[in-house]
Amino acid sequence: MALFLAGPNNFHPDDVISGEGTRLYGGRFVPVGVRAVYASLEEETALREVTIRKSALGGRGQIGVGEYPRMTYVLSVATNRNLDLASTIPPELANVVRLCLRGKGYSVSQELAAIWISEGIDSVVFPSATGAGRNVAVYLANACAGTIVVRNRAEVLAALRRPPADKRGR
Repeated sequence: MALFLAGPNNFHPDDVISGEGTRLYGGRFVPVGVRAVYASLEEETALREVTIRKSALGGRGQIGVGEYPRMTYVLSVATNRNLDLASTIPPELANVVRLCLRGKGYSVSQELAAIWISEGIDSVVFPSATGAGRNVAVYLANACAGTIVVRNRAEVLAALRRPPADKRGR
């Protein structure tokens, strides 16, 4: 199981697993032009990732994380060729992974990912840059059809159809 958190006004379940965002913008371990899906493997990691993202986009002076609009997408991910950078790995590779997580920009991690993608790797599990937990990037071009399924799709669609809650009614 993997979790993806996003603003409910912005992401239809099909959009979450389309890979369009990484195709346009890239990301850690995903070069621009590559369709991939990011998710966290633990709920606490997903929440920390959202908090960090909110702070990076809007700063701490805005709304608190509890008020940040979000929807949890529960994903099933089944890949065949997975690279696990969050497990015990050789010290030389561990140093490179640390650089990818702490360094400015994504160029090093994207160069590594380009090699893995060309070698047919379906997904990479990596430590969260927040300091705890694990994330996964699934490379859609290499993964089989049906590799990623939104398990709570009906629940998400129902929530997206509901009108926004009136603050006075709370």
